[in-house]
Amino acid sequence: MTQPAKPLTFVEAATPLVLWALGADRATRSRVLAISLCLLVYSVCCVAAWYAAQIGMMHPMAPPVLAWVTLPACVVALVLVRSGRSKRFADPTLMVPQNALAVVAISFAYLTIRPEDRGVVMVLLSLVIMFGMYTHTPRQSLVIGGAAVVGLGACMLILSQYDPGFYPFRRELVRFELLVSVVPVLVFTAIQLNAWRSRLKRQREELKQALATVQHLATRDTLTGLYNRRHMQDRLETCLGRLERYGERFTLALIDLDHFKSVNDRHGHKVGDEVLSSFAHAASAVLRESDVLGRWGGEEFLVVFPDTAPEQARRPLERLQAELTRLAVSNSVPGLRVSFSAGLALHVAHATLNHTLERTDAALYEAKRGGRNQVVLAEPVPSVFPDVVPKEVAPEEDSALDSEPGLIEGLFSTPRY
Repeated sequence: MTQPAKPLTFVEAATPLVLWALGADRATRSRVLAISLCLLVYSVCCVAAWYAAQIGMMHPMAPPVLAWVTLPACVVALVLVRSGRSKRFADPTLMVPQNALAVVAISFAYLTIRPEDRGVVMVLLSLVIMFGMYTHTPRQSLVIGGAAVVGLGACMLILSQYDPGFYPFRRELVRFELLVSVVPVLVFTAIQLNAWRSRLKRQREELKQALATVQHLATRDTLTGLYNRRHMQDRLETCLGRLERYGERFTLALIDLDHFKSVNDRHGHKVGDEVLSSFAHAASAVLRESDVLGRWGGEEFLVVFPDTAPEQARRPLERLQAELTRLAVSNSVPGLRVSFSAGLALHVAHATLNHTLERTDAALYEAKRGGRNQVVLAEPVPSVFPDVVPKEVAPEEDSALDSEPGLIEGLFSTPRY
């Protein structure tokens, strides 16, 4: 009996819709949310401007102009970011163009609002600069701040020259002085935030590199650069998990360099280290990318061949043996050549990992005893199910069968028509 389907929660049901609306990757979602917030602020400001025009605070022609300029521009920016086309630009968030548009809109609003209500416009200018603090570079913050000072300063100058009686020059000069005193502080704060953000980013990169170095030291052999025994044990556990989940068997190869102790005794440990490093480099070049090679201990190496039969795993080992006959494994002793012996064993589901390693080690011992420089396959593991022994037929049963030949003939003979 099938279990009834579990009803989806609100979050599970809404997640596909949210991903479709905001984007699949995290960066795109963050940018879409930022521009959506800008669109919301523009909409609120347009409604406020319309109400201000209704009560006489603003010229009646200002709200339609602001709405038809700012809202479509913000929608275009939202489409560019959501579609991914803005990634081709130096500023994929499009915050600089949006802030420039906001400065123009604020300057226009300053021209059309009553003199005693222009403090509201100054607050909006602070909002624009603060909104870009977390995305702008120091240069962009300086450009936006400078554009705001120049734009509003020009508006103040134009108004004081156009109608000095309604817009007194001294009053406009006081507003300009306030503007000049506030904007640099906001720009300086934005630059400081950018510096802190850059420092945190650099520290994260340094921490990431440090963690990678620690991971490398914890999983790699310092001499050969191969995986160490601890990491190979972890990889074996991973292979066991894949065998349980997907039935993916794997083959182990245990390699031992022939007469390596004699190399150390005759030429010294420096030459022995060169031999180990040269062998590791040659083996890494011959094996596949999916094969996992590690130093198991001393002059022994372990290779994991995922989803590979022993007969298939034998071929790259034989190619490696042929490669070593031509390879100079030591710069100090150019004529030195090494060989290796190897044992191969297939790990099956009903066997333990220790048992498979023991079989691999036994095959390696057979290769050593058989003359070295060879690859030996371990004996297959017998099945956990006993072989079926055919039952002997009792004499009385045999006679009973003989007494009824028609039955046997009827089972195996061709019917006659």
